[in-house]
Amino acid sequence: MSYLIVYYGNDIKLLIKEVNLLYLPLIFLLSLLQYFLSAWRWHFIASKTRSRINYKDAIRFYYISGFLNNILPTGILGDIYRSINIKINGEKRGNILKSLQSVILERLSGQITLVVTFIISLSLFFFINEKYTAFYYVVGSILILFLLIRLFFRYKQNNKYIINFKYIFSGKLFYKHFFLSLIIVLTYITTYIICAFSLNLDIDIISFFVFAPIILFSMTLPVSIGGWGIRETTALAISFLLGLTVSASVTVAIVYGLTNLFCSLPGMYFLINRKIS
Repeated sequence: MSYLIVYYGNDIKLLIKEVNLLYLPLIFLLSLLQYFLSAWRWHFIASKTRSRINYKDAIRFYYISGFLNNILPTGILGDIYRSINIKINGEKRGNILKSLQSVILERLSGQITLVVTFIISLSLFFFINEKYTAFYYVVGSILILFLLIRLFFRYKQNNKYIINFKYIFSGKLFYKHFFLSLIIVLTYITTYIICAFSLNLDIDIISFFVFAPIILFSMTLPVSIGGWGIRETTALAISFLLGLTVSASVTVAIVYGLTNLFCSLPGMYFLINRKIS
């Protein structure tokens, strides 16, 4: 991050001054949809592993989790917090293993959908731009991956957590939360695009749908505070793929990080209110 500030600091500063704050209400509304749908996904997946949680509690703890992940190292401490504190099946003392399982499965649903979105977008990108050789390589990779997944699900396991994983990520149940996750992923990508629009940048929307998932995925790696540094470094690395200058690409990532923190602030309220009560 220090490298980016030293070499691109002045350009980034000039671009940030151009941010159109009129886009902020739209981003906040999208974030409400993200949090409410994500909490419902958690609530839904937990119920299918005999770990019923209250939907209102899921919303509150998802906001707390989002806020903590934005201000604490690794980006997963918020998820650990909600795993420890959420009530399972109405019990006063939570079952940490059950709640942790539901959190991991819920996060996996989002990550798997993000990867699928990237692969499909990349395939369409190559096809639209008549890069047919690359398109065939991607399709071939998809087929091989599909066969490997099929073999994994056919292989019998006695471990109850693997059994739960296969149950959640197969059949009609998988499609129910997959399409929910797809909506959530699309709102994240749309938010990233809006951040670019707020800087008055001329962008290729198709390219953003292809390569923004890479930046979003980098934020989930537990090696930074709230994704800061690694998100901007990834934006630098793929700036030419987005059709932007390095400073513009990094600035979009910074604006996204700031709006992400801003939209998680209700979590601070829920956290403080919970401690007081």
